[in-house]
This record gives sequence, C-alpha cells and structure tokens, in this order.
Amino acid sequence: MITLYDLWTLSLSMALLALAIMAGLILGRAVSARRAKALKAHREAWLPRLLDGATDAEFADLPHRPELLVQLASELITLVRGEEREQFVATATRLGVADTLRRRLNRGSNRDRIVAAETLAFFPDDRSTDALDQALDDKSPDVRLTAALALASSGRAPPLAHLVERLRLGTQETSMLNVTLVAEIARDRPEEVTQLLMDDATPSPLKAAAIDALSGSGDYRLVPLVVRLALEADDEAPELPRYLRALGELQHPAARPAILRGLASRTWFVRAAAAEASGRVGLVETVDTLLRLLDDPDWWVRYRAGEALARLGRPGRDMLHEMSCLGSVRAREAARLTLVEQAAR
Repeated sequence: MITLYDLWTLSLSMALLALAIMAGLILGRAVSARRAKALKAHREAWLPRLLDGATDAEFADLPHRPELLVQLASELITLVRGEEREQFVATATRLGVADTLRRRLNRGSNRDRIVAAETLAFFPDDRSTDALDQALDDKSPDVRLTAALALASSGRAPPLAHLVERLRLGTQETSMLNVTLVAEIARDRPEEVTQLLMDDATPSPLKAAAIDALSGSGDYRLVPLVVRLALEADDEAPELPRYLRALGELQHPAARPAILRGLASRTWFVRAAAAEASGRVGLVETVDTLLRLLDDPDWWVRYRAGEALARLGRPGRDMLHEMSCLGSVRAREAARLTLVEQAAR
C-alpha cells in the first residue's frame, strides 16, 4: 500500500529530476551559444585574410582550426573567379586545407566525402588529382560519381571509355548526373563522346546522355546516327524523346523520318517531343498532323503542337487562328493559348 510519505518522496524526486534536466538544458544552451560566438569571431578573423591572400605571418596570430578552414574554403571557393580563386586556392593549400580534404575524402562520412570531392575539384595539384582518382573506386556510388564530376569539371578526367567501365555508367549507374558528367567531358574532348555514341555496345541510357551533351554542338554529322537510334528505339523507350529533342536542337531536315514516326506514336511524351522537334526543324508538311494533335487527349501534346505551329511561320499561325474559332473545345483552347502566348512575346 502506498503511503502519504511515499507520494511526497516520489513528487520530490520528480521535481528534483525536472530541475536537473532544466539545468542541463540551460547549461547546454549556454555552451552552444558560447561556441557559436567563438566560431563567428574566428570566421570574421579568418575571412578577410583568406580573401586578401595574407602572408603566413599574418595568419600566425590566429587560432588554427582545420575544420573551420575547410568549411570556409567549401563556402567561398565558388564565390571567387579567375586570379582571386587561384590566390584563394594557393592560400588554402598553404594552410593545409587540401590535406584535410584528402583525409576526409579517404576516411570521412558519406556526406563529408562528397563535400571533400566537390571542393577538391578546385585544387589542381597532383596529390588532389590522385585522391579524386582513387575515390572513383569508393564504396559509395554518390562519392564515385562526385569524384568523376570533380575531375571532369577541372579537365582531369580519365578517358571516357575508362570511366564508363570503371563506374559502370549506363548499366549500374543510371543517375541523371551521367548527363552532366558526359557534358563536362564533351566540352573539352567531344571526340571521346562521339566515339562513345558510335559504339554499338554503349547502353541506351548512356547514348541518350551523350546525345544530350552533343546536341548543342551543331555538328550535323550526328544527325544520321540520332535518326537511326530514334527509328530503332522502342515506341515507349524513355530515351526516345531525348533523341527527338536532340534532332530539334540540331534543326536539320534529315531528321524528318524520325519526327514523322514520333508524331504518330502511341506514347504521349514521344508525340510531345516530336511535335516540338517538328517546329524547331521547320517541317511545314506536318501542319495537318500538328492540327490533329491540337485535339490530343494529353495537354502537353496539345501545347507542343501549338508551339510548333507558331514556329512554322505564316502557314502555322493562319491555321492556329482558324482552329481557335472552328476546332473542337480542346483544340480551340490550345490554339487560343498559343496565340495569347505569342502575342505576349
């Protein structure tokens, strides 16, 4: 049986426990605030000297905190350009930032390794290049891909064929970052990307990434290859719209067979991409098909068809005006929307 004394004892214990917890929270907050204040003071002391490229003697009187330096380097290195960046990187390297980043890339948490790889992209020394190259074999696919992007963005990537095999691009690694990686390499070594595209053994997702990377190059030699890929692709293949958009970017009339096939597709996103490509290439012969697509069940197809008609010049715009009065409800709405948008431009 619980006595009155037991209740008093229990209440007093709970009150003491609550006071102890509250005191702990207050103490923790005070320590945290003190640390934040000290960190802010250190940042304010380091920041101007880092940006000004101060001498070792000017850094000597500051508390050396490698973690703070790495954090500042990660934050600031993308904010400066040209000679300022080179000076910043040289100063950070002299202060041991690159050494800390390489250690993090080797032994840090997953997130730390990714941040280290991203930041090391700006450090052009051989040891950082070797560290990034070793990270291509990291256990984490995110770290591997980040290291590859860091090497590619700084013009230090291994041959693309080697990267494809090492990172299993297009097979196990199918991230959209593949497109960024291939585009980075295409900027300096487009012939390697073209070679990848020509190789029949290249997986379809990687071919699509290569086409995305090269479509803005204006190289008409790509047209027959992309047309062939578009004609051979399955009607529901996710890479088919990318082939069609690339043909639209290249704006060559030889894309006609692939675009005509796309306009008749059973898949809405293929019809939408084909309609967009038709307008970009200027295939006036597709006016009647585009008019039919103004009544397509899918809104995006109707929208792209309207855009394409507007791009086809006078014949397309005349038909849009006619459809805005005489078409079905969906076609009238699509035609009017296109005309309003065109008038607003």
